[in-house]
Amino acid sequence: MTTTAEETKETGAVVWTGEWVAQRLGVSLSGGPELPRLLGLALRRNPKRAHLLVSNVLGKHVPQRPEAVHGAGLGLGRRVRELLGDADAARAVVLGYAETATGLGHSVADGLALAPYLHSTRRPVAGVAQAGGFEEEHSHATSHLLLPEDPSLLAGDGPLVLVDDEFSTGRTVLNTIQALHARFPRERYVVVALVDMRSEADRNHLDKFAADLGARVDLISLAAGGVQLPADVLERGQALVAAHQDTAPSEAPGASGGVAAPGEDVTAGGVSDLSGVSDLGGGATPDGGAAADGISAPGGTAAPGGTTAPGGTTAPGGTAGRPLPERIHLGWPEGVPDGGRHGFTPAHRARLEAALPGMAARIADRLAGSRRVLVLGNEELMYAPLRLAGALDDAIPAEVYFSTTTRSPVLAVDDPGYAIRTRLAFPAHDRPADGPGERYAYNIAAGADPQRRFDAIIAVTDSHGDTPQLLGNDGLLAQLAPHTDRLLLAVVPSYTPAYALPQAPEPAPQPTPHATQRQV
Repeated sequence: MTTTAEETKETGAVVWTGEWVAQRLGVSLSGGPELPRLLGLALRRNPKRAHLLVSNVLGKHVPQRPEAVHGAGLGLGRRVRELLGDADAARAVVLGYAETATGLGHSVADGLALAPYLHSTRRPVAGVAQAGGFEEEHSHATSHLLLPEDPSLLAGDGPLVLVDDEFSTGRTVLNTIQALHARFPRERYVVVALVDMRSEADRNHLDKFAADLGARVDLISLAAGGVQLPADVLERGQALVAAHQDTAPSEAPGASGGVAAPGEDVTAGGVSDLSGVSDLGGGATPDGGAAADGISAPGGTAAPGGTTAPGGTTAPGGTAGRPLPERIHLGWPEGVPDGGRHGFTPAHRARLEAALPGMAARIADRLAGSRRVLVLGNEELMYAPLRLAGALDDAIPAEVYFSTTTRSPVLAVDDPGYAIRTRLAFPAHDRPADGPGERYAYNIAAGADPQRRFDAIIAVTDSHGDTPQLLGNDGLLAQLAPHTDRLLLAVVPSYTPAYALPQAPEPAPQPTPHATQRQV
């Protein structure tokens, strides 16, 4: 079952998570009854666009059960295979969009089963030649790179399956097809999305584009409809964002879990001092991340006045009862890519499937007694944590959810009729090519509803993002700590082609004043 709406405590009535924006901005959706189940609405902090369609089954902004997230893409991929037939499906390539649809595209490739997968990326890799690139016009971060390990991956003439979370205008798809068709012409494209929200004019434009190109373009989605916007939607949206940003509470780090009255933007504070990360095994991690200075072993000393309790939580008298993060060694299978940045084949998929139960068991060993668990991926790293979440859901009796951090700046309003209830902000920790910037995790803090609280969170990053910024006093782990009882860190080794140039090593984090290091 998917999480689609909020139930008010006072009346028990189901509230659509787009109602707040619809009432204040005059935005409405047209289409079938499935659209409100799939989508909510929020306001972007973006000068190019006012509203954001927030998917309930994407696993990006709204924590969701992993079987719902993976299942949505899996079902779409099976429909593509049925459309193409096995012979053409085996000649196809699936292409997903960064950052939002990297996991969705990979799940579509799982449903197709016979084709390799590649997703666009905003992370250049020295020594890996670009096979193409394109622009996403309305996005806050526009440039997409295509960096397949095998340069011939996109050079075949089989169908190209393009996967995005939504179609609003179709311009991103047109930019992609135009850029790739100039280098690698083919006869057939299949476009896949969770929802198709294009206007009639945009639909006609795509049809004409395909005719001019001389290629067939098919389209598959879970639902179709439209978005009706007032003429002054951008100005009204910016005014609403400005008004509600100004009312955001100023709280001490971790105070009251970021709770605010309905209608207020919650930017929950982090901890003032992250005492260290418990290293379950000590030393350098076999998963590609280094056990940095200041990383403590279970049972090590936390801040003065408190010791680390079993499970990594700080006993009374420590850092306000916040958990000391624990590093989990996953045992990621050697040679299996962390995702589709450089390509992911059906053979890779088979090896990952075989390894998932063992990796989930390592995590499950640290979650005894947990009832509501979140596996939190990181920007483009969506598929690996999604599949870990699914395997963990099979391994433990707790309710397991999945979501991912994002670059996308969105206003948070703690109201049942708004899709983005709470927002955690933290600095980028993956050394982005476009420089440092703010990143976000939405709907992780419980806000005004304690029933939304996760009693355990597993943060998953690749080794490229296992940096001092991740462990810093204002980093992601510090922001998560006040909102859970148990905090784990799992590092997936970043895959780079063998011929890629060596990446500059990241300096180890310096110990915080109260941190200790202990090897076990």
